[in-house]
This record gives sequence, structure tokens and C-alpha cells, in this order.
Amino acid sequence: MIAVYVSTFASALVSAFFPVTPVEPYVVGVVAVTGCWPVGVGLTAAAGQTVGKTVIFLGARGVFRSERVREWVGAASEHRKRKRAARGARPVSAARERVRALGGPLRAAGTWLTRLLERPALTIPVLFVSAFLGLPPLLATSIYIAGTRVRTPVFVAVCFVGRSARFIVIAYAPQLVLG
Repeated sequence: MIAVYVSTFASALVSAFFPVTPVEPYVVGVVAVTGCWPVGVGLTAAAGQTVGKTVIFLGARGVFRSERVREWVGAASEHRKRKRAARGARPVSAARERVRALGGPLRAAGTWLTRLLERPALTIPVLFVSAFLGLPPLLATSIYIAGTRVRTPVFVAVCFVGRSARFIVIAYAPQLVLG
């Protein structure tokens, strides 16, 4: 029984870093096959995901506060400005224009979400929604929030509560289907 919880924690931890390995099917499978308590499996998966997302959050926070990275970003920004000025008002190719048109709605959604995250009163609710629903993706939200004033214990608590609720609901899926 302990091995189930350890493997659930490990799977959730790995999936925190690699979104192509979602832990949700694992949680459903574990509960369906082993008959483990769904709340226990959900909490274990939430703990693994929270540890992983916290590592990402802290890593991103360290990068954002790094003087060396700030200098690099400033230099890259200056380089882009000089390049644009030298290029002038050159016509854009049809292919590039189509790519820009496709990116419009995605860019608009991203801009809207970033504005929400920049409002201190909405940062925590957006983090909770991200942790519970997965929209916006928690990986992206964790990185973005690292640049705000959210304290680490608050991030951990909100992330854990949101992920716990998500995984407990998902863990009960086999009981709903199998009856």
C-alpha cells in the first residue's frame, strides 16, 4: 500500500516538470486497480505536483532576480530595437502575415491572463483556478507568478489546495463509472 502512495507521489512530481506525462490517468488507474482511498491518492498526487511546481516557482524567481539575467535581457532588447530601426518599414511577407494572424487570438488570451496575474487582488484566485482546472497551465502560471510579490508559503498553500481538489475529484472517477 505504501508503494502505491510513493509511486503516485513520484509520478506527480515527474509530471510537474514534464506536462507530456500527465498524472491524472495514473491517479484514475491507481484508484481503479488498487482500490486505494481516493482522497489519499489525490492528496499524494497533489503533494508531488506541489513540490515540483514549487521548485519551478523558486527557480524562476531566482532567474527573475538575477542581475546577470537582467543585463542579458536589457542587451537583447536593445539589439532588437536597433535591428527594427535598421530594418525600417520593409514589407512583411504573406507567410509571416498569416503566422501573425494565427497568433492573434492566442496572443490576446495570453495578454488578458497576464494582466489578470499582474493585479495583486487577482493573482491568488488565478493561481487557484490554474491549479484546479489547469487553465491557464499551472506550469506557465508558476513561472509567471514567480515574478510577482507572491510569497512562497502562499504559493505552496494555494497550489496544494487547488491540486488536492483537482486530484480528489479525478480520483473518484472510477467509483462513478464502476459504481
